[in-house]
Amino acid sequence: MSYYRFSGYLWWFYEEHSEDVRPGTTLNDVLKLYDFDATLRTHVMDLAQVIEVWLRGAFANHVANVHGPMGYLSPGIHSHDKAFRRDLASLEETLKRDSPEKFVAAFRSKYGDKYPPIWMATELMSFGLLSKWYDNLREDSLRKAIAMEAGLNQHVLSSFLRMFSVLRNGAAHHARIWNRRTSLRGVHVRRPPALLENALTDADESRIHYVLAIAAYIVQQVDPEGRGVEALRAHLLTAEDHWLGEMDFPEDFEADPLWAPTSR
Repeated sequence: MSYYRFSGYLWWFYEEHSEDVRPGTTLNDVLKLYDFDATLRTHVMDLAQVIEVWLRGAFANHVANVHGPMGYLSPGIHSHDKAFRRDLASLEETLKRDSPEKFVAAFRSKYGDKYPPIWMATELMSFGLLSKWYDNLREDSLRKAIAMEAGLNQHVLSSFLRMFSVLRNGAAHHARIWNRRTSLRGVHVRRPPALLENALTDADESRIHYVLAIAAYIVQQVDPEGRGVEALRAHLLTAEDHWLGEMDFPEDFEADPLWAPTSR
């Protein structure tokens, strides 16, 4: 790896207010942290896969049921016209590229429409773009119906999608994520679901624990038979205690039913 990639982990081993590495630190200490973060990225992507697939289906189903397969293209169902035009332009750029999906070629060969129906469009959108389309829906009833599938209110889901998109992209592009802070702030969850209550109490919204806790909750709502949350919990238990503290995970987090779904 490059020096600057390595130094992103090495700096954590510096003495406070100094550029000297703490005495006794070894190369293996730094590489152990590096490997922990690398594996953490794979678990984030596992959660992202579940959440992305669910959101694509939920968005397409609810919007199409109310407005039809091409209704998502109507400016009237979106809150902000400027944002709608921006997002539509992003979708158009995606459609201009050669797609490996056979359904795209089949659609183009049979129809003259510029845009495909919503169930095709959502499969072509990036996760970040799809989260913007959700956030810009005008009708509360639509936003609420989608969010209810994840067991959250619409404002919390919108906030989470923005934050999780940043984390997911960092994981996808092999960035350091274990202790990275974000300038984004989540909506304060005044009445969290019972399963999230312990995890979100006094949580720092700028750190990874906050967004991972909500991701774990959503995954358990939309894929209750999955094992992604348990796998992430097992990996977190391999971390040094001070690593978890840097991530804002509380002590004995593993006893929280959120992180131990098989014990419920």
